[in-house]
Amino acid sequence: MDGETNQHFRRSVGLVTVISKYILGLGVIAGFTLPAEAANVNIVDGDTLSIDGTKLRIVEIDTPETYKSRCEKELVLGLKAKERLRTLLDQGPVHYEASATDRYGRILARVYVDLDDGPVDVGETLITEGFALPYRPGPQDKLRRLRVWCGKDAKLSY
Repeated sequence: MDGETNQHFRRSVGLVTVISKYILGLGVIAGFTLPAEAANVNIVDGDTLSIDGTKLRIVEIDTPETYKSRCEKELVLGLKAKERLRTLLDQGPVHYEASATDRYGRILARVYVDLDDGPVDVGETLITEGFALPYRPGPQDKLRRLRVWCGKDAKLSY
């Protein structure tokens, strides 16, 4: 793409992002496809990313923390999950299906990478490959996930 076309595309993507946020605010599910090579995709950690400034949290998964990790093993595993997420997203165009927003204002969404043989659910892949655990709310489940990453003696700090 030449500079002018690329700038027009980025403005269009930005407009779609604004419209998407507006629709989500009304409680409507939104989703769209962004070519990975054109979109600005930043990985925050193994289950959080940003596409052109829009923060997304992949639904129904949890990966080890890289920020404020509770043990060294969690940090190492979190960095591996983050690296795997980057590898997955670099394989093709990325799209997501938004379902809600969380208490931090992130869009909760299923994220997909479009490959030649069809879309791949990124969250499902991370679970299948052992980089993420299924997310279930509540302190008992949070402790269960922490113990997988930090050992059976790990405790939640409040």
